[in-house]
Amino acid sequence: MGLKTQNMEMNDDLLIGYLLNEVSADQAIDIETWRLEDPDNERRFKRFQLIWETSKQFDLKDPIDAQDSLSRLRNKINDQHSGNWAIVQLKPKYNWLKAVAALVVIAGVAWFYTTTPFVKNLKSTTNQLVKIDTLSDGSVITLNKNSVLEYPSKFRDKQRLVVLAKGEAFFNVTPDRNKPFLIKSGKMLIRVVGTSFNVKLRNGNVEVIVETGKVQVSKGESHIYLKPGEKITVSKNSAALEKEITPDLLYNYYRTKAFVADDTPLWRMVQVLNEAYDTKIVIHNPAIKNLPLNTTFKNESLDEILTVISRTFKITVEKKQDQILLK
Repeated sequence: MGLKTQNMEMNDDLLIGYLLNEVSADQAIDIETWRLEDPDNERRFKRFQLIWETSKQFDLKDPIDAQDSLSRLRNKINDQHSGNWAIVQLKPKYNWLKAVAALVVIAGVAWFYTTTPFVKNLKSTTNQLVKIDTLSDGSVITLNKNSVLEYPSKFRDKQRLVVLAKGEAFFNVTPDRNKPFLIKSGKMLIRVVGTSFNVKLRNGNVEVIVETGKVQVSKGESHIYLKPGEKITVSKNSAALEKEITPDLLYNYYRTKAFVADDTPLWRMVQVLNEAYDTKIVIHNPAIKNLPLNTTFKNESLDEILTVISRTFKITVEKKQDQILLK
């Protein structure tokens, strides 16, 4: 993205461009992510937005000049920071009603900052347990182990933005055509209305698998649509977006507690077992890596699964230091 949002000092020009709808899609997402990351950021944005909106009302006869408005906005913000209120000398063209209106606006701004509750930014974190969260719109998120999801306590903007900062999550999104659901993960943006899909962020690479509905995946200026049964894996170092057919249902193990193998090559099962059990299984004999496995493991321990694999393929399972070798 164009900005580094964490702990950044947000640029006033960029915020005013956002309010004028004159920023790129990437910049808009960066600003929304910045707002989500810290309650102070959201308070600053709301304050900025309110002063900007009120500043446009003082001279409605002339068209709005963005640069002039920006200059006036900065002056108002500086006055707010310094705790000083500007003294306005009434000119003949100002009648008493305009003067009263200006005072009402100023009083309204002061009241807003002392009484308006702000949306809280929340963070859901998992360690060794899978966790299910329900968002304010009714969308249900299942977080895999060692994952982090950032989201607002209430969606109030024109879109519902969350950030998958780490790990993996399954999203079952409540439909709302007037307010698209956005997930930012790594350098990718996922946009949906109402659907269910899985997102995994690992080493900067992002994988998306769709179960129901339609999902738009974007990176930079490129985007692609996924339908049920399709997936995409995007490298952090590549802008290429190429979808493929989802090869199996193994990605679902952390929700279903089952490993479903249907002509699944052994190397694929080993890959998922390593992830699920945080272990290091190594296929020591290359000749067996593509042997097809047809079975379902449900709520079984790793040792029980390895015993079945050993007997099925008549191979040896050897534990050596921090590795498990399949020979």
